[in-house]
Amino acid sequence: MPMSPIHLLGAGPVGCLAAILLKQRGFEPIIHERRADSRREGAYGGRSINLALSNRGFLALAAAGLEAEIQSVGLPMPGRLVHDRQGQVQFQAYGQNGQAIYSVSRAGLNYKLMDLAESQGVQIHFESRCTDVLLASQHLQLEQYGKARREAYHVLLGTDGAYSALRYALQKTDRFDYSQSYLPHGYKELHIPPTPAGEFAMDPDGLHIWPRGQYMMIALPNPDRSFTCTLFQPYEADPERGVHEGLQDLRSDQE
Repeated sequence: MPMSPIHLLGAGPVGCLAAILLKQRGFEPIIHERRADSRREGAYGGRSINLALSNRGFLALAAAGLEAEIQSVGLPMPGRLVHDRQGQVQFQAYGQNGQAIYSVSRAGLNYKLMDLAESQGVQIHFESRCTDVLLASQHLQLEQYGKARREAYHVLLGTDGAYSALRYALQKTDRFDYSQSYLPHGYKELHIPPTPAGEFAMDPDGLHIWPRGQYMMIALPNPDRSFTCTLFQPYEADPERGVHEGLQDLRSDQE
């Protein structure tokens, strides 16, 4: 008797890795992703900030035999490089004997996991949006390319992150506790290109941090010798003025 497929909502890093692990154990996973295939669209619609992938993340990847594959698209960061207001930089090691976390593009990681999932036979249905989950009858209400359809499920995994369709369906059941809170800070992505000579503009062997009270910026190296930066600032600040003030604060060590 053929095994019933396992449906997953969301083709992000978690959904793809879960599907790969399920496939390797003999299950038939099917992923429903509401967005178009960003590998072909050429534009990633999700978060673009880099990830700092630690040993815990690599243990999950190693369980699927993917550790070396993902290391190939990242850069090791053996420590943090803390920039103070006086322009001094302090190196703080993350571990011992060459241990490091890895700078990985979130989009690049996602693309790699989607490629690996499909190469192992995982079905990914793009532009397949879950509009409702009928928990009592175990059916998914889906919409794809403007057409609605209903699909039965035996096992359903919600890997669709914030504003999850599955979580929303569960919220409508009796005695389901749910709470949501927001951080007081938002972020703005910035970019430091390579030098005119094509080299890194800063030391690439670490995660750069500029701690400035209510503001903070981090910079992670990329294989193309650029840095992806993330400026964190209070939500209460005016968006444009807040970015300007935050950058001025970061530059105070040069004045």
